[in-house]
Amino acid sequence: MKIYSGLDGFSAIKPVVTIGMFDGLHTGHRELLNHTIKKAKAVGGESVVLTFWPHPRLVLQKDDESLRFLTSLEEKTVMLSNMGVDHLIIIPFSIEFSKITSIEFIENILVKTIRLHHLVIGFNHRFGSDGYKNSIDYEKTGVLFNFGVTQLEPIKVDNHKSGSTLIRSLLLKGDIQLANKILGYNYRVTGRVVGGQQLGRTINYPTANVEIEEYAKLIPLNGVYACKIIVLGEMFYGMLNIGYRPTISSQKDHRFIEVHIFDFSNDIYSEEIVIEFVERIRNEERFSTIEALKKQLMLDEFKVRELLDLK
Repeated sequence: MKIYSGLDGFSAIKPVVTIGMFDGLHTGHRELLNHTIKKAKAVGGESVVLTFWPHPRLVLQKDDESLRFLTSLEEKTVMLSNMGVDHLIIIPFSIEFSKITSIEFIENILVKTIRLHHLVIGFNHRFGSDGYKNSIDYEKTGVLFNFGVTQLEPIKVDNHKSGSTLIRSLLLKGDIQLANKILGYNYRVTGRVVGGQQLGRTINYPTANVEIEEYAKLIPLNGVYACKIIVLGEMFYGMLNIGYRPTISSQKDHRFIEVHIFDFSNDIYSEEIVIEFVERIRNEERFSTIEALKKQLMLDEFKVRELLDLK
């Protein structure tokens, strides 16, 4: 996949273009992208994904403090490449760019610069400062500028329309299983292992303390989760706690992310770690003693091993 930081130097054969932020690259996004890739192959052209960075809401300061992402730009880039997209154009989003109208965007960027052959859009797609209202506008503009248009119907999972906003809401409620279904894969976070108090070692449950690298990455609801872990190039299994560690800490200013990796003893301090959330098994709790905490962790491990079908 060729990656462009802007429109300079872009060139493609019969570009079949789709546009969006694609946060999460969920099942709805994947349907859109797969259709774009197939259409490009059918017409002897190349698939093009056009996205923006930073996120427009950050630039326009619309709820920017509360905005959290399902995927970082780097994560999206890797996933798009793995799907087989030919070209990724990342347009720097700015206040000035936000003032471009939809017809200016189509004429100056899609038609004159990218020279698109076909446009593939989702059921609720909008672009430009004025925003188009329905597919008829896209079709009329396609006729005017001589390009084809396909607008796809929404994808539903368990009677829910696949969407990034819904997935964010589910993760914040701790409904990992439905969020994963709509995503089409296990939700994941990437971080680095940092130093901790090492109390877990004294009760036979050593944990890796994880510092998340993406500042606006969405962290699910506090609690204990069954998870998969990728570290040192291998996949492992374990259980994860998100929260304030009420039994051993009085800190309230930020949440801790601690993962216990089953059957693992390597030193991974400062290593990058990827955590995949499989299922939430309970709330975070305060225990009266360390011994009570240890007993609960033993119960948690038994349950997680059953969930992950580990012998």
